[in-house]
Amino acid sequence: MSTACKVNKVNTKVELRMRVKDAHWLPFEVRQRVIQNESNRINKDGYLTISCQEHRTQFQNRKTALDKLEDILLKSYPRPKVRKLRTGRSKSAKKRNLDDKKQRGRVKQSRGKVDY
Repeated sequence: MSTACKVNKVNTKVELRMRVKDAHWLPFEVRQRVIQNESNRINKDGYLTISCQEHRTQFQNRKTALDKLEDILLKSYPRPKVRKLRTGRSKSAKKRNLDDKKQRGRVKQSRGKVDY
């Protein structure tokens, strides 16, 4: 009686390929974001490749691969938020620091020598 490992001999792997630049049904901005966000899945010819071999049937693997593609496209649809970078201290902070500096100067000036 052999105790060798059972090998899954059925080839159920699915590989989905999509040329992102030629997908004119997607808006240009979305295509650019897909190319930017999924650059590790895109080959030099511009094909986005998604492979799946998680399930035992090819039908389930095909469905999973399409779901992954849908997730990638839906994540690329929203525009990224424009982040505002602060360029310095606010006016109120500058005024507060100036007032504190003046107050410290008055305190130090009052420590002068006393004439008797």
